[in-house]
Amino acid sequence: MSAPARPQPVLQQIAAYFRSPFTPLLMFVPLGLAVDHQGTGINPLLIFLLNGLAIIPLAHLISSAVEQISERLGDQWGGCLDATFGNLVELVIAYSALTGGLYEVVLDGLVGGLVTNLLLVLGVAALVGGLRYRRMTISTNTALLNSKLLLAVMMVAFVPSALNHLGMFRSGGHHENFSLLLAVALLVFYALSYVYQFFTHGDLFRQGPQPFETEELEQELQHDRALLQEGQSPDHGHHPLAVALLVLVVTTVVLVFSSQALVDGLAASVKQFRLSNFFTGVFLLPMFGSAAEFVISLRSAQRNRMDLAVATTVGSSIQIVLFVLPLLVLLGSLIGRPLGIFFNPQAMVAVTASVFAVQWVTEDSTLDWFEGAFLVMIYVLLFASCFFLL
Repeated sequence: MSAPARPQPVLQQIAAYFRSPFTPLLMFVPLGLAVDHQGTGINPLLIFLLNGLAIIPLAHLISSAVEQISERLGDQWGGCLDATFGNLVELVIAYSALTGGLYEVVLDGLVGGLVTNLLLVLGVAALVGGLRYRRMTISTNTALLNSKLLLAVMMVAFVPSALNHLGMFRSGGHHENFSLLLAVALLVFYALSYVYQFFTHGDLFRQGPQPFETEELEQELQHDRALLQEGQSPDHGHHPLAVALLVLVVTTVVLVFSSQALVDGLAASVKQFRLSNFFTGVFLLPMFGSAAEFVISLRSAQRNRMDLAVATTVGSSIQIVLFVLPLLVLLGSLIGRPLGIFFNPQAMVAVTASVFAVQWVTEDSTLDWFEGAFLVMIYVLLFASCFFLL
């Protein structure tokens, strides 16, 4: 009997993630951070360009790690992890703006992440995937749950803001107390949505391998031991889960710093073009902040895995309003920077249009290239409206 095959070393498993044509662009990560650290005297356009190039390979690494995780745990968990780590960038940027008292920038940036993911990212993914596959299906139960959660997102963006614009609140103290109460309610509701889709009704949403089926996992481990005893190497066609999680966490942390440097460069650059804060926050910044979601959704659509693409884009948008925003409200109260959950009219229109558009294209649990083109068209409409009318 031949000697048992040795498991692949961890370093080789990590190195496999860097076998990509985008790997040489990683040189721009330290270069962009170093240029941003120099501060004054550096052209902000150069800071913006270098860190924009740095985000491309980082987004590719995140997408590769998420694909491996989703193959092991299923598209539901893979999309959830990607949405969470992707929104970490928005959370850090928004918190930086909050500490500086830039409340409108915080809200506009969050709205921008939602609009970009729902319309541009999902639209391009459906358009590209639809040119390869006639009809791409998504889970019916997932589509129905997303519809309910998106309705909650629209209510959060519309109802408090409409009451505020109508002058229904008697004082600033009422604004703050209302926002705190609503923030706690949203966090509880968002937590309950995970209990619903992963535990009490998890059987309605799971597809592919299930992370909690310990019996199947034990059988797989026994099969691997038998192969090793026979001198064969078990090959599941994917990298170990721990390595994928390690790559995801480390890359996301680096992406946070590169994104912050990119924001610094962009914020200084747009002043010379006299663009409005709303246009910059809603349309320019999210194009780079959503880079990871864009790469993952595009690759998923090319492989006809629209459940992962939808979980990444729609899930990220839902999380922005139902988790990131209320978390910022609570953090703002703790640091003496109270943030109100009140959007301006432009943001209300953008959120409402985005939610209705996604609801229309996903209500039949299928997507094609025409529906993708429709989402992109709505994005262009909102983009042009804000660029020319504001």
